[in-house]
Amino acid sequence: MLNKLYSFSSTISKRVAAMTALNVSKRYASAATAIQPPEPIPIPIAAEEISIKPVQGAETILPVLKDIENLLQNEIGGDDIWSRRVKGIIRDLSVERRGRIAVIGDDLAAPKDVVSALLQDPLVDNEESRKALLTRHEGANIDVFQIGHGLRPQREPEALSLAASWLQLTGYDVVEINAKQPEDTISHLLNTDSLMVVIDPIRLLDTPQLSSVLPLALSRGSVHIVINGHLPPRTSQATIEAKLRDQLNQIKVEPVDETTFNSSSVPIFFVKAEKALNALDALAIGLQNQGPSTSNFKTKAFDIFQKEFLESHVGPLQQSLTASLGLISEPQLNTSRQNAGLALNHIENIIFNDRDIVKNAEHTVGELRRLSQKGTTKAKHLSISSRGIEGGLVEGSIEYDLEKNKNELEFLFKGKLSWLGGLIGKTRIDDIQFDLNNYLLNNFGKNLENQIIFESGQLSYLQKNLDLKSNKIIKELSILPISSSKSSSSSSNSQISHPFTSPLLLNHLSTLSLSIPQLTSKPIPLLEPIIIRRNQLLNQSIPNLQSSAQKTLLLTYSTSLLGLSLSWLSYVPPIEIFGSTTAIGLGLLSIVSSIALGQKLWKKAQKKFWRDWFRITAMMKGDLQTRFDTALVTQILAKPIAAADGLEKLIQRRERRLDELQDRVNALSKRI
Repeated sequence: MLNKLYSFSSTISKRVAAMTALNVSKRYASAATAIQPPEPIPIPIAAEEISIKPVQGAETILPVLKDIENLLQNEIGGDDIWSRRVKGIIRDLSVERRGRIAVIGDDLAAPKDVVSALLQDPLVDNEESRKALLTRHEGANIDVFQIGHGLRPQREPEALSLAASWLQLTGYDVVEINAKQPEDTISHLLNTDSLMVVIDPIRLLDTPQLSSVLPLALSRGSVHIVINGHLPPRTSQATIEAKLRDQLNQIKVEPVDETTFNSSSVPIFFVKAEKALNALDALAIGLQNQGPSTSNFKTKAFDIFQKEFLESHVGPLQQSLTASLGLISEPQLNTSRQNAGLALNHIENIIFNDRDIVKNAEHTVGELRRLSQKGTTKAKHLSISSRGIEGGLVEGSIEYDLEKNKNELEFLFKGKLSWLGGLIGKTRIDDIQFDLNNYLLNNFGKNLENQIIFESGQLSYLQKNLDLKSNKIIKELSILPISSSKSSSSSSNSQISHPFTSPLLLNHLSTLSLSIPQLTSKPIPLLEPIIIRRNQLLNQSIPNLQSSAQKTLLLTYSTSLLGLSLSWLSYVPPIEIFGSTTAIGLGLLSIVSSIALGQKLWKKAQKKFWRDWFRITAMMKGDLQTRFDTALVTQILAKPIAAADGLEKLIQRRERRLDELQDRVNALSKRI
């Protein structure tokens, strides 16, 4: 009897191994193996009539989805992946369908084995159905494979229909997703109503395939996590579950419909799909065996099935999934609302990122303003128009130089051009204009001109330096990396168009660089105030002074001659009013009086000259300040000021647009 049981057991083991070879390759992180799959089994394709019904209640959500699509296409722009997703949601609502549960996971976690174990029912399945299920992925590299309910096996390139009892009971199809790109995985997930994540007990969620997908996947609520495979030695389920929930807590999940993600509410199951498949194979072999000692053989097969299947824990997973999926009412409408919320979250994240960029641009504007302020301070420090203190003189200032010219002119008026010592005594009245012109041409503003020429070289260097720094700041703003970590697309490589890489602004700055005149070694605009005011003194004030001196001299001579004539007439007969002594005294008095009158008139002419001097020099100082300020704004600081002003205009327009977008998003959120 023992020999017979041993023979039955060996036979079952061999047949189990043979049937196991029909399965797709099973690989686990704890013990990865590769089994060469056999030739694929051809499955006849039988077309079935599908009743087409519109989704009831879709008319309430469809207008919102279309508005979101228009918002994505016309306002957001850039990568149209979310626009395509919303289009897919709209298409999905056009026809009523069965529910869909997505299955994702790393190959080492063997999610395909979990699905195979989940959907098999040896009491109902025939050999054709089992082989169709177990060999569904052979001979093709399929990113998305859908397993739906049908009356008989029906194989299509990316789908399989089976009369599986679990599919019939739940009303859900299984969609296996194994896309290479995270964005593609997310797009496929959005077309499903629930999710089962299959992971291995070693890495858990720490896999590249899941890290970029889970933030969005977990936000949808209906998620089951299945840990498939043998536990590492000396490790309990409680320890692994605690580690897994800690990983879940570290994932930043954006809520949908203001529902906060709670990691403790996510159901976690430990299964061994390999044991379940072995158990199901043994049971199938036992049910099919019609040879001798059939009863004992089936008993052994049932024992193996019971032991292995119970240890696999697939049964509780089936029950939990059935109960959970049954709680989802109107899965299509529920999914469309969730996806609409996720699309709005995506738009809000873009708005949020753009506001960060706006803040960065505002910081750049501030940096340009500070650059302009520093340039202004440095330029004013270099300029003679800004030197000086209230109530005092500073060497090198305009006041200092003009005061020096004034003192030298006063010395000239007291000496060579004095009334008695120079003009009357030496009769040099005609030399006034020549001497003053010669002095002004050689001395008036000459030190100021030399300083301006010297400072223009420094200001020219400052202008070039400010232009280079402005270009650098603008370029740094244009190439700033735009973080998309908050984007609900979950792709770390997705890029949002930078709103401040404005071709108009960059072109304006380039054109401005060509139009801004560069300060030269002899800046005529800065020197013109000195030249104009010097010419004004030479052509107006000094000729007037010369004319006044000539008139004064003529009046002095004429009054002196008249006094002498009257004195002489009063002395000679027939008048003889005064004596000789008196007549001589009167003559001398008239000469002295004439000279005194001439001196008084000469001082009056000088006062008029000094009034002109102070008026003209004051205007010259004002002109120098104005010309410097103009050069400062239109040349030295033109580039940073233009860049800051241009950015401010872009920022204002961008902020208005973002506010409008946010208002539209808020309005759409209320309609979901």
